[in-house]
Formats: sequence, C-alpha cells, structure tokens
Amino acid sequence: MICNSSISKKAFMTRLLFGLLCALGWSLLASQPDSAKASTDKPNVLFIIVDDLTTTLGCYGNAHVRTPGMEALAARGVRFDRAYTQFALCNPSRCSFLTGCYPEKTGVMDLSTSLRQALPDVVTLPQHFKNNGYVTGRIGKVFHVPDPKTKLDVELGATLHKDNEILAEAKAANDPEDKPRTNAKGESYNRTYAASSRPAADFTDYQIADDAIATLDQFKAKPFFLAVGFIRPHTPFVAPKSFFDAIDKTRLTLPPFYRDGGEDLAQIPKASLRPNNNVFRYGAPTRDEACDATQAYLASTSFVDSQVARVLAKLDELNLVENTIVVLTGDHGYQLGEHGLWAKQTLFEGANHVPLLIAAPGVNPGARSGLVEQVDIFPTLCDLAGLPKPKHLQGRSLKPMLDDPAVKGRQVAISTMIAPHTKQTGRSLRTDAFRYIAWEGGEELLYDLRTDAVELHNLARQPAHAERLTRMRERLAAHLKAVTTH
Repeated sequence: MICNSSISKKAFMTRLLFGLLCALGWSLLASQPDSAKASTDKPNVLFIIVDDLTTTLGCYGNAHVRTPGMEALAARGVRFDRAYTQFALCNPSRCSFLTGCYPEKTGVMDLSTSLRQALPDVVTLPQHFKNNGYVTGRIGKVFHVPDPKTKLDVELGATLHKDNEILAEAKAANDPEDKPRTNAKGESYNRTYAASSRPAADFTDYQIADDAIATLDQFKAKPFFLAVGFIRPHTPFVAPKSFFDAIDKTRLTLPPFYRDGGEDLAQIPKASLRPNNNVFRYGAPTRDEACDATQAYLASTSFVDSQVARVLAKLDELNLVENTIVVLTGDHGYQLGEHGLWAKQTLFEGANHVPLLIAAPGVNPGARSGLVEQVDIFPTLCDLAGLPKPKHLQGRSLKPMLDDPAVKGRQVAISTMIAPHTKQTGRSLRTDAFRYIAWEGGEELLYDLRTDAVELHNLARQPAHAERLTRMRERLAAHLKAVTTH
C-alpha cells in the first residue's frame, strides 16, 4: 500500500511538471511575433522563363495581345517596367541569370559554350536551392546547354521538333495562292510563322505545362524550387488559329522602318544590323508580311500565356499561392521590325528590354520604374527565401525595391553582344534617359530615350554630348573592370 501510494505521488508530480513545462513552451511560442514563427516555413519558388519574350504584354500596355495569365500574376505581384537582359541570346542570357554573373565572368557569349568552361565549380541557382534543403526540378527549356553539375530531383525536357512539324503542316495547308518567295538563287523564302488547325494539346508548350502541373502535384508537400521554361514565342511563331483570330491585324502599328519614307539606316554601324535569319532569311518583308509576322508573334505570346495560366491555376488549386515566390521573365527581348530587324542579338531596346514579374509572400503588388538587370534575380530569390547568398554573385538583390516602392534602381543597365555577322563585340549602357552603344572598332551610338524612344537619332557625333559620351565610356570601363575581377 505504501509502495503503491508512493508511485502514485511520483507519477502525479511528473505529470504536473510536464504540464507546466508544456504550458511555458506554448506561452513562449505564442509570445513570438508572427514573422518569427513564419521564418521556419520555407517559401516555395516557381521560376518561369519564356523564350524570346519581349514586353508585348497586356500588363506592359500592349493593347493588341491577349495575356490574362501574366496580367493576373502582375496584378498580385510587382511589375518591373525597366528590366534588362545581360546578353540578348539564349545561352549567354540564361547562364548569366542562372549563375548571377555577367557574361564577362561566365565566359559564355554563344549558343554552344558551357558555363563550366570558365566557372567549373560555380553553384547555379537551382543547385543553391537543392543544397539548402529544397526539392528541385526543371521542366522544358531552362539551361540552353545542359549543365551536368546541376542535378535536380525532376528533369523533364521538351520535344522541340514538334512545333516545327506543325509549322510545316500549317504552311502547306495555306491558301494555294500564298506562294513562297524565292531569292535570285531560287532559295525558298523563310516565313517561319503560321496559324494551325491543331488543338492546343498538340503543341510543345502544352506538354511543358502538363509536366509542370504533374510536378507541382509531386512537390506540393515539400519546400520546392521549380524552374519551368516555355518555348513560344521563339520561332516558329505557330499557335492554334484561335489565338491568331483574337488579334485584329488591321489595328497593328508598325515601327518607323515600315512607315512612309521608311528609316535611313546609313548612320547605324553594320554590326548593329544583324541579318534577319530568324524570320525573314532571304529578303526584307513587305508591310503586309511585317503585319503578318507581328500578328504571329503576338498570337504565339497569347498561346504561351494560356499555358502559364494553367500552371498558375494549379498552384492556386493546391493552395500554394500564399507561400510561393513566383518569378516570370523572358530570357531576352526581341526586335519586331525596329530598324528593319526581326531577331534578337542586337543592342537596341527591343532585344534587351525584358518583362520581369515577381509575386512573393508579404510583398505588396505594384510597379517599379527603376532600372534592374536579370543578373539580380539570383540574389533576390536568396533574400526572399531567407537563404545565404553565394560569394560569387555579381547582381544585387531587388528585395529593397520589392519592400519599398521609393527605393531606386540601378544607375545603368548593361548588356553585351557579339554581332553574328561581323564578330565585333559591343556593349550597351542604358540609363534612365539615354542609351549608349559602343562597338569594337570605335563606332558609337547615343540616343535620348526621353524624346527618341525608338532610337532613330544618333547623337554621338554632336559636340553638345561630348561630355556625356566621356562619362558613358568611363562607366563602361569601370563596369568591365569590376565584373572581370570580381
């Protein structure tokens, strides 16, 4: 009896002590601010990259295109109005923002070089999240040249030949009077656009969206980093016919090159006027063909928007929106007839200006007019996710701009290019008001974007701008010194 009574008292005291400790623990937890409790929850990351996407979107003021998916993302996130690529070509651009380094550091300035040649041990953006406990994946086109050191949990490519086959079929089904043009050598006119009678599900980007949706289902219970790379509006500009029909071609406005009197290109260096082998290989398009190509680009943009919307809808369905950082950008912009150019790989505004949308937990929606660069995406995601920033990063975090609309952007945005036809290296410095372009060999261009947004009047030879040119040269030299030694 005494022994049993003693055990009961000990048990009672043990339970009482345990209860007091639990109450104290819950009291301490409850007294913490919400931000301290939330800090233990890792936010997810959905990084959407759209190939050759310029700022011809509804959320950037284009009245002709239909992009409700991206507009909805912009409405709940932050739209950066002046974001710029570091190199208007797929491989160099992607290597830059996926490492957080400028092209001069990555050593990648063409379509075939691996970033591992110059940076064999650099930690890429997806690698960094995997190393910090995230389940990771890449769907579609993320890296241009596959990186064997970025090994993720899910890696799904895309059948890129499929849309080329759809294009050939659609062109063959055109009105018989729509004859392909030929040049003096009898080579077929390269018109890489057409409306297709195929359903949306037959296209590459639909498959990419399907794979992204399935991966979100797979990842939903874990902190994840998922990069999704869509293909359109990269050539061929091909999409279901309904997306073409939604764009009134008669209301499209062409750039000055196609207006009465055209544009005098005599003052533009040869290096700046790359051949149009992406769309019009054997001859400059007529006004009607330029309208057709513009409609096709916008239709392809509308189509990829519909696939982006499907992925974002899945995020919502899984109740992941509130704890997911979503970033959407193009790998670079695209010339749509400006200076007669239908291509990327230039140093003008069209090819280097990119959309950048960021929606993140705790970030209020809005727009930012300050200059930013794609090299800033890596450090921004580190800050938003609460991860340490690797020492090799050369960009700067955009989190201060996300947190406070009054925070200003960069003084300059800098882009690099190697002209595919002359092999000259050129660089562009974009300030709030001016664009300065310097080509290897000494050719210079200067545009006042406040009065000349389409870059028609080169001021580089005017004595009134001599001091400005000197400052631009000094800024460029300082930048090159910093990024090659950092």
